[in-house]
Amino acid sequence: MAGAFAIALTAACDGSPPPSASLPPAPVVSASAPLQAVSATPPGETALSAASGSPSNPLGLPPLPTRLDPGKRVFTFSDRMLAAARPGSTLVMYSATVVGFDGDDLIIEGTGGTSYKVHPGYVIAVPDKPRIALQAPVLTAWNGVMKHAVIHRFVKDRVGVHLTDSDKRSPEVLLKDPWIVPQVDGLVPGNFAALQEKDTWNHVTLVSKLGGEGPKRWFVLGYGGAAKVVEEVALRPIPVKPRNLKAGLLVWAESVGVLRRAAVVGSDDVGFYTLKFERAGRPVRVGWGHLVPTLDGA
Repeated sequence: MAGAFAIALTAACDGSPPPSASLPPAPVVSASAPLQAVSATPPGETALSAASGSPSNPLGLPPLPTRLDPGKRVFTFSDRMLAAARPGSTLVMYSATVVGFDGDDLIIEGTGGTSYKVHPGYVIAVPDKPRIALQAPVLTAWNGVMKHAVIHRFVKDRVGVHLTDSDKRSPEVLLKDPWIVPQVDGLVPGNFAALQEKDTWNHVTLVSKLGGEGPKRWFVLGYGGAAKVVEEVALRPIPVKPRNLKAGLLVWAESVGVLRRAAVVGSDDVGFYTLKFERAGRPVRVGWGHLVPTLDGA
């Protein structure tokens, strides 16, 4: 089916559509917009410590007032991961459902049925009725884990996607009543971004833009899901759907968490490019969100 396709995401609690609610949208930064020079030192990482945290906010993120109605679908971290979270800890985002709130905290029900409190800065909201189209980049849930994917086809009441988080050839995954977050370009929760740390550009996943005084900051996940807080000025958006990358073009692409120079070999599947890294062996497949044509200041 060509064109946009609307999917009603139903509440996990009673099967009826949840009341409409969403996180305040993060300001979108154009991938082509000029950006300021950045510091050569890792920005913002020393601003928070585990000692300032609580069970619902182990990294001590600043207040982020957000109200999501019960039944709202979200991506967040499990209660066990939050209990052990420290700066640099490995964190993985899972599908979950909001069942209430306690002050500024959300009460989350995870896949195991356990309820626990979570600071809104650890949450990415899933829209109730997203509009999606063929070949669109999205966030989705596969086996309960948040994944990046591209819409491949619509099959009756299911959506076929290819997961783009892996460099291996992804088989089609058919999802029924899927969790879908359409991706748009810019510094937006769920998107990938390039983070300058000294002379290196690292590949990170954006989780939430933080409030508070001082420089604008983001909570992000680095290589292996390492949790950190960084200044926005050190981030560069990575296009969610790179276009017109012809064979031979030099780009920056992610390899083991770091963006390195590589040459485009071709694009054999929607959602992927084949690249050859400098001083490397055979070509590799890289999914959308893992490569960027240029990096300002690199």
